[in-house]
Amino acid sequence: MTNSGFWAIGSIVLLVSSGQLTKNISKIVNPPGKPAGLEAHETHAGASLLGQFRTSTSSWLWLKTDLYLHNGVELRAQTDAEIAAGEEQIHDADGWHDAIGDEVRHVTAIPAKNSDPRGFFGDIERATQSFSDMHGHTHIDPKSALPLYRLMTWLDPQFLPGWTIGATVLANERKDSAVATAIEYLNEGLNENTQSIALRVEIARLKITRQRDFKGGIPILREASNLAQVADFDPNSEDGESALDAFRWLALSLREIGEFQESIDSAIRGLELFANDPVLMRMANPAPGIWIPESQKAYYKEMGKS
Repeated sequence: MTNSGFWAIGSIVLLVSSGQLTKNISKIVNPPGKPAGLEAHETHAGASLLGQFRTSTSSWLWLKTDLYLHNGVELRAQTDAEIAAGEEQIHDADGWHDAIGDEVRHVTAIPAKNSDPRGFFGDIERATQSFSDMHGHTHIDPKSALPLYRLMTWLDPQFLPGWTIGATVLANERKDSAVATAIEYLNEGLNENTQSIALRVEIARLKITRQRDFKGGIPILREASNLAQVADFDPNSEDGESALDAFRWLALSLREIGEFQESIDSAIRGLELFANDPVLMRMANPAPGIWIPESQKAYYKEMGKS
């Protein structure tokens, strides 16, 4: 055998031997299944970013919808300093802000001429930007903005204003079918936000004020008030602001159907959270002859004797 043949056979034997020694490599370079977290949307960071995107987009849509309803004129909340100074706020003429429960004191983002210290430069901005005197202003038909509210809830089902204001828009049409559609819309939101106080209060409010269905609204308000007593919510959030309404509506509705003692008990429970609320204080300490209906005076009179 020539030297070249010897070296060829030796090389083959060496390669075979090396392969036998590396039989476990496949377990390292070929891990079973798909590595966890390989796709961004399956990671905690990816979920967080997606959630931030949804919330940010819904908030952006909210601002754009408000701008659209105000004919492109941007409004802002008055500062504490402006309120303390007694500066005039802006009111609407069509009751839309009252309809949605908006208690914010508004002024235009671009100051009016009589309150703008910039003089000529302020005149330029008012002439070149969307601006008008918004005192006694009206809104574009809110119903035309309904697709925007629906889009908010599609992007972020936990964005409560999209549900509550969207329902207000639906119920704005004075038809029984419109109210039923609004309640259905709110129930859809409740399926996505099972612990929401605000959505329960809004459903009950429509049942009571628009359908005169006190008995249908009371169980929902009981749920809302019970959640308010155990929930750790932000007082400035949608649910926080609705918690007070839950106790108010419940006490008033119970009194309406003749459940006087439970009405008082509900008001007392509400005062545990909202100690200085004048409505709950009156409901918890009724004054017969002043504001109690005739049909209820006998009941409260007997209570006073006991």
